[in-house]
Amino acid sequence: MKLILIGEENSKRTDFFKKAAENFHVPVEVIGWDVLQQEGFSLRNLQQAAVKIDPPSFQTIRLSHMQSLLEIYKKALQKLTQADCHFLNSPEAIWRLLDKKGTKGHLHKMHIPVTQMFEDEIGDSEQLLGQMHSRHCYSVFVKPRYFSGAAGVAAFRAHPFRGDMVLYTSCRIENGDLVNTKKLFKMTNRDEIVTFLNRLLALDCVIERWHPKAGYKGKSYDLRVVFQFGHIAHIVVRQSNGPITNLHLNNQALEVKELGLDSRCIQGIEEVCFQAVSSFSGLHMAGVDILLEKETMRPMVIEMNGQGDLIYQDIYDKNNIYREQVEKLCRI
Repeated sequence: MKLILIGEENSKRTDFFKKAAENFHVPVEVIGWDVLQQEGFSLRNLQQAAVKIDPPSFQTIRLSHMQSLLEIYKKALQKLTQADCHFLNSPEAIWRLLDKKGTKGHLHKMHIPVTQMFEDEIGDSEQLLGQMHSRHCYSVFVKPRYFSGAAGVAAFRAHPFRGDMVLYTSCRIENGDLVNTKKLFKMTNRDEIVTFLNRLLALDCVIERWHPKAGYKGKSYDLRVVFQFGHIAHIVVRQSNGPITNLHLNNQALEVKELGLDSRCIQGIEEVCFQAVSSFSGLHMAGVDILLEKETMRPMVIEMNGQGDLIYQDIYDKNNIYREQVEKLCRI
């Protein structure tokens, strides 16, 4: 069967997927996102092939521009739904998982443990503070509904009586636009925080309770679990001094064995990931972000990513994640 990768011609994802395929002497045809979106491209090129969809590389740091690029990406995924082929992850499943609100709502309905999300639509800082007070929840995460990689994510705390505020984010306002960076900022000025939140909340955001995370050697952590074909393929511990753990923010990655988690805890993580991934049709692999609750160590899903399989600790070692994907796709 023909093996096709839709993605970027020159990227680590593509390079290491090709290397994985070389181990099985299987050629990989790479179709770039720019080629796929050309008017002359025919979906007949994908007919009866085994296809993996990698994400496009968004060459922008401005959140407003990211929104317009996401609309283009959505249309491209909708186009792929018409292809007569076998997907690792279907385009419908990939888009569903990009929607944080829809994903979290679905998992909650399926009684899969998740971090708590505010269900109400919140469009500005006044509404946010009102909801926080009514829920007696004074520490939250504010996240753009469709972005990934911590783009626009803010961790916000407000004291219920004194009115003190603190906000952590890797985003800043530049020339009137929100700009994503690779550095974590801390804000304590109320007016500055309110201005920032108003701009961020205008983008359509989800609000989540800031749950206390388990810690290791004085730092809090969560887990990126690559779960595919019914099992855990890899776990990376994302450790941080601050509330946002994404590794591109110079946070520390650890091997899970360093935490000394017992077999019962690992089994609980695997069960939650299995339930989460299997609850979505067309999904064979996902990067599942797991929070281990402080004190109880109960696993809860923070987010899911249908393209969250690029793990540097794996590709620079045995490349097992991509090797298994190639092996499974070749058997279709």
